[in-house]
Amino acid sequence: MPGLPQIRVHDNLGDLSSDSHDALVVVYSEFADFCSLQSAGVSQAIEAVQPFAKVDKEFGKSVVLVPAAAVGGGRLILSPMGSLTDDTDDVRKIGDAVKAGVLRATEAGARRPAICVAQGLPGADEVADADYSRWVEVALLAALDASYVTLVVREHRQNTDAAVLEKLESIDLVVVDGSVSADELDRAVQRASAIETGRRLAIDMGYGDAQRMTPYNCALTIKDAVKGVAGITYEEIKDLDVIKREYPLLYNSARASFSEPSTWPCVVKLEYRSPAPAEVKEHLYLVGKGVTYDTGGITIKIGAAMRGMSRDKLGACGVAGFVLATGLIQERGVDLSCILAFERNSIGPNALLPDEVVVSRAGVRVLINDTDAEGRLVMTDPVAECRERIIAARAQGDSKPAAIYTAATLTGHVIRAYGWYGATVANGPARRGGFDRRLAVSGLAYGDPFENSIMRREDYSLVASKTDREDVYQSNAHPSTQTDRGHQYPAAFIIRASGLDKHSLGAGLEAAIPFVHVDIAGSAEDGVEPGLGLCAITGSPVATFAGAFWSK
Repeated sequence: MPGLPQIRVHDNLGDLSSDSHDALVVVYSEFADFCSLQSAGVSQAIEAVQPFAKVDKEFGKSVVLVPAAAVGGGRLILSPMGSLTDDTDDVRKIGDAVKAGVLRATEAGARRPAICVAQGLPGADEVADADYSRWVEVALLAALDASYVTLVVREHRQNTDAAVLEKLESIDLVVVDGSVSADELDRAVQRASAIETGRRLAIDMGYGDAQRMTPYNCALTIKDAVKGVAGITYEEIKDLDVIKREYPLLYNSARASFSEPSTWPCVVKLEYRSPAPAEVKEHLYLVGKGVTYDTGGITIKIGAAMRGMSRDKLGACGVAGFVLATGLIQERGVDLSCILAFERNSIGPNALLPDEVVVSRAGVRVLINDTDAEGRLVMTDPVAECRERIIAARAQGDSKPAAIYTAATLTGHVIRAYGWYGATVANGPARRGGFDRRLAVSGLAYGDPFENSIMRREDYSLVASKTDREDVYQSNAHPSTQTDRGHQYPAAFIIRASGLDKHSLGAGLEAAIPFVHVDIAGSAEDGVEPGLGLCAITGSPVATFAGAFWSK
């Protein structure tokens, strides 16, 4: 991946020299906030916009570029964000305004924009469901997002004369209200840079189609990205016999892909260890779904339902990105153990079939009802392995809190339920410990809001066997969008088939293992289809995980 643009932060517009930037993007709620700015050089810029404001009462209410000799490059860009204190306002309005302004600057030819947020932000007592505590990072991440060039474009440009691999050379962020200290600004730059690097790994992989990002190519991309990053170790499992023994549900889901070696499944394991073991507060076990193309298997997707299924790997991509970001920031308070299960859900004479009973790693007999419900299959055995590791660590006297998280673009139901937002589904120990709420709080601060769903008795009842021929049903035979509680009950299946049901609240405090399933089918894409193209990929939940699990 190419390096990020240089980032500089300032507490006064007067710190900007005319040759350090070639556009000034001013972000504000009301046009009057911009006009009231008091800083060296700004008065001339304000004078430059007055003729427009006098003849157009709508001036300043949408993104606009105004020629202004007083600013670098002669480009003054106004990018309003509107109210920040209404019922549904949140930090995304800052990020959206910054990104829109920076994109307008790049369209005008700028490559070194400066960004100024021209007002103080609301306090916690002024808003109901908003958190602006991470606004500096959100603003920087938005500018970096505007600068990013996708992997598929970068690889194409390597063979052309247009070798621009990054839209921006530098970013200057000016914080004028004195609310953020110099140390806090420096820390925000470090965090945003690490998050963006991890997010770019996730997005690079996500945009790769099924041929560009086969299971093996995903593994190689991750291996190259984490190489040399302190604290991170990489392991891959490609041997089909080992996968059959250790991850039987993944193996059987991927059977039809065995006829072509380039589409064989693989498992990637990433470990991160803190540089300060004594400061580690928890050990997190993360499992990512990496279905590089989901045909539905023998329960084939019909019509347009297969469109976009090269993105069914975004859960694994996001986990990999978070591990990379954690290594880059050298987070001291957490250890990570991650298992990423990559496969292509192919169709063929050896395909997994409905009515088969497959025994999971935990020894649970699973009746297959729908091969298109493959995501819960590929993640269940890795969850069982994480469970085993937690039990073993506790037996050896490790008292650090541990929890398991799965991340997946698992269901269309979560989009039907919540729109383009992610959702968490937690077991009892995780709910008691507020593990799902941590993600909701972090997502709100980083502009990636998550909804907290709750498992109910109906979720377990749906997957509970009614005969002695199996122990658990994998799914029903209908799409999740046509199933009541279609994004909640898969978590009940994972818990039951992995053996985590033995670690519920009823098992007692010492045996309980917190588990949170994170369904990012809504949040991993932005929901905006560019004509006949596919939605943009967001990199969720890299920033949300960082906010939830890194030290403050």
